[in-house]
Amino acid sequence: MGCKGICRFFFRRLLEILVVILLIIFLPNLPPSSKISQSISTPNFKHLEGKLSKNERLSGAELWHKDELNGPEAFADYNGELYSSLLGGDIVKLVGNHITPIVRTGKPCKSLYQEESCGRPLGIKFDQNGNLYAADAYYGILKINVKTGEKQVIVDSNQEIAGRKPMLFNSIALATNGDIYWTDSSTDFHLKDGVFTILADPSGRLIHYEAKSKTNRVLIDNLHFANGVMLSEDESFIIVAETFGSRIHRYYLTGAKKGTQDIFIDGLPGMLDNINSDGKGGFLIPLVISADAEHPNLGQIIQPFPLLKKLLARLMGITQLLFETVNRIYPSEFAERSIYYVGNFQMFPRSLDPSRTTLIRLSNQGEIIESLSTTDRNIHSISEAHIFKEHLYLGSPFNNHILRIPLSEIGWSDLAQKREKRDVPEIPQTTPPQRQQATTPPPKQQPTTQPPKTTQQTPPPKPQTTLPPPKQQATTPPPKQTPPPQKQQPTTPPPRQQAPAPQKQQVTTPPPSQQTTPPPKQQTTPPPKQQTTPPPKQQTTPPPKQQTTSLPKQQTNPPPAQHTTPPKLQSTPPPQQKITPLPQQQATPSPRQQTTPPPKETPPPARQTTPPQQATPTAKQATPASQEQNKEQVKAVPVRDAPRAKNS
Repeated sequence: MGCKGICRFFFRRLLEILVVILLIIFLPNLPPSSKISQSISTPNFKHLEGKLSKNERLSGAELWHKDELNGPEAFADYNGELYSSLLGGDIVKLVGNHITPIVRTGKPCKSLYQEESCGRPLGIKFDQNGNLYAADAYYGILKINVKTGEKQVIVDSNQEIAGRKPMLFNSIALATNGDIYWTDSSTDFHLKDGVFTILADPSGRLIHYEAKSKTNRVLIDNLHFANGVMLSEDESFIIVAETFGSRIHRYYLTGAKKGTQDIFIDGLPGMLDNINSDGKGGFLIPLVISADAEHPNLGQIIQPFPLLKKLLARLMGITQLLFETVNRIYPSEFAERSIYYVGNFQMFPRSLDPSRTTLIRLSNQGEIIESLSTTDRNIHSISEAHIFKEHLYLGSPFNNHILRIPLSEIGWSDLAQKREKRDVPEIPQTTPPQRQQATTPPPKQQPTTQPPKTTQQTPPPKPQTTLPPPKQQATTPPPKQTPPPQKQQPTTPPPRQQAPAPQKQQVTTPPPSQQTTPPPKQQTTPPPKQQTTPPPKQQTTPPPKQQTTSLPKQQTNPPPAQHTTPPKLQSTPPPQQKITPLPQQQATPSPRQQTTPPPKETPPPARQTTPPQQATPTAKQATPASQEQNKEQVKAVPVRDAPRAKNS
């Protein structure tokens, strides 16, 4: 085999490879399905000189919580506490050296290769009321209560906006009127397939969510991976980072240019990520991957060649499809991991990135104020810079720690911010006052339909199920003195016939009179107890529940006075007006009404002397309202037995 044979061999192999490449490029319906046709020019990077010249101002940053955090990308602070979003869907609170999990935006998962199920919060921001808003790459815009962990979906990932579904929620900015500005990095790929977004045509968007109408409107479209977003201090415009374009767009919200856009700054020496405020009207712009004319990024070099991008994208898509097929036939963790890492940003080793790491500070006019940089390999891939108290915090989705450096060491002492502590609203605290307010209207509504409303009053005073109710039942000593109950027994029917009696009580003290009227009607209702047992249970329980907790203190004094002179009982009404306990009022109206009816109806007492033995089980039925004291419940039996005896 001579030189000609060798040349023919390699020539044939090249032809075969070329045919395969052409087939991969031009065959239809090969993954991915996104459009790859645009030729995009490489950014014209600014030179690393002047305010962009290299320096080591970021050198010596502390590796805070090393090996304790996984991918702390974004920050937010409220009430003197710092929060961060992590890989795996967690949002944690950082207080001193303590890490406190707050909420998980997604579902429980095994590992990071199940990121689509775990969730991935990218941008987080607090509103003025202490509510945390998070842009989860998979689950949408969420509103989170950091005290309870309750989540509410504001923008769903399945919701179409301008004919396309958002696939990669990234960053958010909150306006003072409650509106939300957020970025959709791509409408073609999820975050786990982020590398495909470099090769595909731009589809990122800046979107405005109006809180009043709950609608979304696209402000800027076709951004090459829309990323960080930030409102100006006066909210007259908003800026958004275009990561692979190495530039920032500005959209005017007010003024003569309202509704228009322009380039805020371009040619930055690297790829941009989240944007944050410097607290003085300017902006902090981190470069997650550095790039310049001498060290361009591979993803930006191939942008002018759409066929090459299509070839690379389809090669990765076919590889991913093979692993998906294997996983369907023979599910395994290896296949799932391979599917995840084929198109993920983490497939590229960080050692390939330039050694330079840069943070740029811009004015509100898009001018470079200064830059901070370092060549320390331990400090790389900065996704967000956040000023909190006396330190500058630097996050990264590729690090297992947070970079922290004192503001005094970088000459930013004037940017230190002192934030006053404010209480975060708690949802449970708002409900009890509503229950307490519900107790006031029932007494007004009792005269219309007293029994059913007493049953409705039972839930509000739940904390009032204290021991005093049985003590009030003990104040009614008729069981010990057999003659008085006989007089009281005939008196029970008169309240039905004699309606003016409760009116006299209303004249003396209307509030207690309204409360005293239901008890005699509750006594008249026991006759249906024999017909339907459940109503008496509902009617007997509310009286102790309606009694305020302060009543038992006043009830301790009247019992001895009643034991000394039980038949008179006329001295007791003053405490009844003060205290409003239903059991005491049940005993008092009887003697007032006893003055007239006893001579009229003398024979019934003989019938009513016997039923107390039958009424004892009803008293036991009434006891579940206060199960803690059984002895005192037995004392209250005769009061409720008397009306039943009348019916018998």
